[in-house]
Amino acid sequence: MVIGFPGIAETRAWWDSPAYREIAPLRSRHIEGDIILVEGVPEGYDPTATARAMREALPAE
Repeated sequence: MVIGFPGIAETRAWWDSPAYREIAPLRSRHIEGDIILVEGVPEGYDPTATARAMREALPAE
């Protein structure tokens, strides 16, 4: 899943918001994934290949 925000400040405000803090445990208990903040992504950017490469670079569990 990719969520877009106007900027890093807005992203952090969402992350720190009481509304997100309330539902965050639901996400972390039921979805395995990574949260990556990227500033300045060009319009139309497809993060699939980058996310795949980052996962492949992680040590095997």
